[in-house]
Amino acid sequence: MRKGVDYYAVKKTARRWRNDGQSKLEEVELPERSILPVCRRIYLEFVIHSQKWGFPTNAGIALIYLHLHPDDLEPAAIAQNALFPRQTMTFILDSFEKKGLAVRKPHPRGRRRKIIQLSPRGKQLAEAMFKDYLDFEQKALRSFADKELHTLKTSLSRYADALARQNK
Repeated sequence: MRKGVDYYAVKKTARRWRNDGQSKLEEVELPERSILPVCRRIYLEFVIHSQKWGFPTNAGIALIYLHLHPDDLEPAAIAQNALFPRQTMTFILDSFEKKGLAVRKPHPRGRRRKIIQLSPRGKQLAEAMFKDYLDFEQKALRSFADKELHTLKTSLSRYADALARQNK
């Protein structure tokens, strides 16, 4: 966890946000079969958990992406794969450099292109964050029996596939 971040205050604020009805999605009349409120709740729980690291969610995603994909080190590739606008990626990388988590280096095949490398500190932080997310997820998944977990994964994959077909 980052020094100087009051994790308990952040978590308290995030929980208040979750419980204060910030989303009016639950008040909107949705089809009975809609799972939008559940998707929002899952996303929100991961966001709340991630706040203990003291990063905006998108910065944490970018840091972990750099750690997991060391071959995709150009800002444009990171932005595309993390689904961020290029300008957001520039802002995130600026903050990483200021915090000593990453450095921009000249690209070997393009004068205007850059590659991003995590510093040893950045690698260590990204690895710890990734392990923490996996642990958070695994603890929650322990509430499912093996057969239930298989059914959940199969059903959610089928749902994602159906959404993807509509996006083509």
